[in-house]
Amino acid sequence: MNFHVLTLFPEMVEQGLNTSIIGRAMKDKHISLHTVNIRDFSDNKHNRVDDYPYGGGAGMVIQPEPVYRAYASVAETSLSRAAGKKPRCIYLTPQGKVFNQTMVEEFAQEEELIFLCGHYEGIDERVLQEIVTDYVSIGDYVLTGGELASMVMIDAISRFVPGVLSNEESAQFESMQDNLLEYPHYTRPEEWHGQKVPSVLLTGDHNKIESWRWERSLERTRERRPDLMEKNRKLTVAYFSPTGGTRRAAEMLAGLLSQNPQYLDLTRRKFRKQTRRFTDKDLLLAAAPVYGGQLPQLKEALFTNFRGNHTPCILMAAYGNRHYEDTLAQMQDILEARGFYCIGAIAPVIPHIYSEKLGAGRPDAEDQKLFRRFAVTIKKRLEENFQEHLELPGNPKPEPKVLKPVQQFFDPDKCTGCQSCVQKCPAAAIDKDSHRILENLCVHCLRCEQACPTGARTSDTTAVRERLESSSRRVVEAY
Repeated sequence: MNFHVLTLFPEMVEQGLNTSIIGRAMKDKHISLHTVNIRDFSDNKHNRVDDYPYGGGAGMVIQPEPVYRAYASVAETSLSRAAGKKPRCIYLTPQGKVFNQTMVEEFAQEEELIFLCGHYEGIDERVLQEIVTDYVSIGDYVLTGGELASMVMIDAISRFVPGVLSNEESAQFESMQDNLLEYPHYTRPEEWHGQKVPSVLLTGDHNKIESWRWERSLERTRERRPDLMEKNRKLTVAYFSPTGGTRRAAEMLAGLLSQNPQYLDLTRRKFRKQTRRFTDKDLLLAAAPVYGGQLPQLKEALFTNFRGNHTPCILMAAYGNRHYEDTLAQMQDILEARGFYCIGAIAPVIPHIYSEKLGAGRPDAEDQKLFRRFAVTIKKRLEENFQEHLELPGNPKPEPKVLKPVQQFFDPDKCTGCQSCVQKCPAAAIDKDSHRILENLCVHCLRCEQACPTGARTSDTTAVRERLESSSRRVVEAY
């Protein structure tokens, strides 16, 4: 990440940031800081850059030309300009949008940022209109200049740049995540001034500790920042994932949205049968794999047991080959008919169940960058109370496809009767007595093959695999 600061006081910015974690990050070249003195671009022999305001009034105003020249000295050689884009230039002003955690994560996605620090009564409006892309305030008060505000922003943004923190989880799971304040911390000694460390922290039981921390986080937020509680949403991740690919993609996205997501495994039939109710304070991430461009055709159809109450939801259609076709549109149709409204949709790539080549290793590090951008989009839409109807591609009510099944085999001599395949089949498509596959129910997900501990169940995917590998797509799309 490259930070450029246009300022009248470069030493102030450099000295303020050249210490502690940020200073170390600059030394290790995880981030860079380039300060530009606006006075160096003045035509005045005394390097003055301010003048009296038209219309009269107290104070002085910074002239447009020195600011523009200072900006151009950075913009002309910027990474953004090389890519044919306008560099992102942030003007620090009390008139801007108040800086928050979602903005931190959004700005952290950029490769470089330009900060413009004002002084006196401000900067000529004409140059602001020409170069500024974002107007940002760090709070509802006035400072003598934008330098301190730029340092605050650079510090917060840098913490989300890979390598800046020794433990990346420190940036993702701290105060202000989930719109909650952080839980209290303790260290040695065990007793200090008559106060003991809470006993649960000494148990070594990580589940109990995490539960305690979550409760304390909620409690502290209610006491100190009740306004944040109004913005907090409980994230439920409901996924159908017979072989684990969709689950991994859903977990990756959920981890960028919340530090305490609740998971609901719809691969288990009982969770598709139980009615689940959600409020307008909840957030649902519904994730399913793509089978032949559609949702899997199950007796207990996915997501039909959910009931929302103007509940925002995110859709995920995970695919390993050609296209997700009608899947997102199907999911949107099912959930919106049941009280949900869709605020975002994504189609990530996952390993294909019939091929070791298609989607191997996905989602990968590059996919995670796209997930981060998508997560920021979702957070912004929640903050802005996004209500627009998303136009998603595909037919919401497609005719069911008759998929050409792969050839599956069962070796009774290897079968020990453990019933693993029967119990773990998400479609209840295996007879518990004969272990015969019921073709009218089977969705050919190969979960039974994965679950069998003795190798009694196998399949021949050669013909299907060769056809799929000759016409693959494998790109992530988001809406």
